[in-house]
Amino acid sequence: MSIKAITLIILRADRKLWDGGPVQLQVTDMREGLKVLHDKPLAAGSHTILINLELLFNAGQVYGISIDAEGHRSAWQLINRQSFLREEGTTKIEVDGMTMRLMLVPENPTSSDLEAAYDQLRAAASPLVADNSGLGRNAYLALEPAAKMALLNIDAKLRETRINGASLLSFVQGLEHVAVDRLFLLTRPELKQLVKSSSEFASAPGHKAPKNVPVPLPAHPASWKHTRFGAGNLQLSFAKNSQPLPGDAAKQVFSVDADIDLERGLLHVAEFLDNKIHPSKKTNQTLVYALLFSQGIIPDYTLSQV
Repeated sequence: MSIKAITLIILRADRKLWDGGPVQLQVTDMREGLKVLHDKPLAAGSHTILINLELLFNAGQVYGISIDAEGHRSAWQLINRQSFLREEGTTKIEVDGMTMRLMLVPENPTSSDLEAAYDQLRAAASPLVADNSGLGRNAYLALEPAAKMALLNIDAKLRETRINGASLLSFVQGLEHVAVDRLFLLTRPELKQLVKSSSEFASAPGHKAPKNVPVPLPAHPASWKHTRFGAGNLQLSFAKNSQPLPGDAAKQVFSVDADIDLERGLLHVAEFLDNKIHPSKKTNQTLVYALLFSQGIIPDYTLSQV
């Protein structure tokens, strides 16, 4: 048993400190049938709280930290031993504290700057909107809001996730299709082996060929999931074989199904999430936005508080 100190910062959907009504804080043990370890009401306007918890991390334990407020979706994050590991040179050490930022998003959030986000992607030279190989402005504007959010969320996650010192976004050579919960990318072929060999990624179930998409896409059976965070990790699923890059047949690329996973397959997490969010086969992108924010990753759009 070890004592872990968590500094919890509660924010509104517009990234400002929470100044609304009272909230309920819970800490749940996922391995003990969703046993609630900590259940505490917090006064209206509370936005920064220090929690000292006695937690076990000797057998793969996972804990859910959640806050609830009237009229808002539950804000939550999962923590495990990995959450308290920090790199020092070539080694990792376990620390006794962490800061967690949880965002309370209204039940029906909106965004007023999704269209303008395209220019942000272009300014950042994102390969997802590159000339010839990426998504054009008109095609982006035609996407439904959830698909725009998926594109922006995954772009931010790829940009901030590194392997061998390089951003995963730097391996992207093209964009095949945008869905409401995932992207289909073309990546440099060496990325597959890098991900497979990385200690930061764990093997995961792959995906069959998607149906009802405007372009033919293969199955993506070889899959690995990033393990840095308790939830909201990037999952990359690769096609079995490489293919020529459209427009440059001399280059080989892999088709990759990229999505941000909520860890529903882990222990009692599915039950936990069904209690906290509306069950859905499609990952809600405003929930992903809040999870990314809790990880210090900021997509190129904002949510409105009302």
